Amino acid sequence: MFKLEEVSDLSCSETDKLYRDFVNTPLAAIFKILGLTPFDYTHASGSFIYLKNGKKILDYSSSCGVLNLGHNHIEIKAAEQYCLDNDLVDMLKFGNHKLQAVLAHNLAELLPGELNTSFFSVSGAEANEAALKLAARAQSKEKKYYIRTVGSFHGKTHGILPFTESENFSTGFHVGIDPSSVLTVPFNDLPALMKVTEQYKDQIIAIIVEPIQGQDISTPTTGYLNQLVKLCKEQKILSIFDEIKVGLFRCGSLFSFMNEDNATPDILTVSKSLGGGRRAISAMITSSKIYKKAYGKKMDSTLHSSTFSGVGSSCAVAIKTLEILDRKDFQDQVKENELYFLEGLNKLKAKYPDKIIEVRGQGMYLGLKLRFPSSGMKKINLPFSGKFEIACMGSVIRELFKTYGILTFFTGAAPDVLHIMPPLTTNKVELDYFIESMDQLLGDNFYKLFKRFVEGTLF
Repeated sequence: MFKLEEVSDLSCSETDKLYRDFVNTPLAAIFKILGLTPFDYTHASGSFIYLKNGKKILDYSSSCGVLNLGHNHIEIKAAEQYCLDNDLVDMLKFGNHKLQAVLAHNLAELLPGELNTSFFSVSGAEANEAALKLAARAQSKEKKYYIRTVGSFHGKTHGILPFTESENFSTGFHVGIDPSSVLTVPFNDLPALMKVTEQYKDQIIAIIVEPIQGQDISTPTTGYLNQLVKLCKEQKILSIFDEIKVGLFRCGSLFSFMNEDNATPDILTVSKSLGGGRRAISAMITSSKIYKKAYGKKMDSTLHSSTFSGVGSSCAVAIKTLEILDRKDFQDQVKENELYFLEGLNKLKAKYPDKIIEVRGQGMYLGLKLRFPSSGMKKINLPFSGKFEIACMGSVIRELFKTYGILTFFTGAAPDVLHIMPPLTTNKVELDYFIESMDQLLGDNFYKLFKRFVEGTLF
């Protein structure tokens, strides 16, 4: 058995073998294809992951939205240390927990409308399941349908799988809610939503939607969220906004739905960066009115709970995270960098119109929809990928990492969209480096890039 103090001294090959043998063999193979091995890191700070050879990696993946405050933010570490130094209570199941109470109060203070009652859990999927259970309990027993959107992603646990439309994550699994009870409408299509709500009038419990879709970075047209909320109120449907990936100032406001007036949902789910990049915590937030409908009786107060709901030190870190995000100087700096970065990406699009189809996203969640050449390339046998576009994007990810020391990502649902999620703490020097690196990469011939990727994968 390894001791904790021995972990940092593991070689890259030892780590790779342990991960392959004891964690996830096929995922380790994907990491190898993308050039993410060897990845011999020692520590991380801010926007960077530092390697044993003295080099550093610019992490513009933000671990899919967990690292809004970057790696090991000094104030987040201080909040953790404060908990340790003062022996603050982490676990308390019998009695009112001070840190939970304060975190819930602070969220209510920052959020609009009647979003004032929180339930805490560990992961985003748990928060979404809590939202769906709450909605069902608060609505009439005669209602049986939910609505999701095309391309949605809300988690991979059994209970939430029927609501994740993206890719094939639910294939081969038994699911907690009958899929026939889940209706699907296109994202950002209000007429389609209206048609379904009329067809199933008085039978719909709730609609769950990502205000900005995390799989392909689709953004709504102005007025869509506002009208969705209005329609739900008229039809007595509960609206659930999943801001797990795009919330906490990632997309221009504290939460992306706040970019639009009068678009406050009945239920909001939050996770990822709520823990400051160091703690696993999520929240489902609703109104006291809805919460009381579901769990207002004393005998019902524990109908939904979680073993690690609202761990004290995790709540403390979340309190500090919200404090940092709420500072005007922090917000002003982020907004300035957002405009600067977007301008740089749009200049790249203008320079390479044959390679960049579209710049997607909002705030510091942006993406480049790329156009890959297909003539002659699709004929190549690619044993490591079912989709040609995945192999092409893999060559971009690999080149950014290997040649330029930049970590980015993409999803199988939209393999032609490069996801770019800088930490909100990034600066213009780092943003310039990314733009300059993408400029050089796009200036290269995609055929050559793809050829190097194939050679690096197969040989």
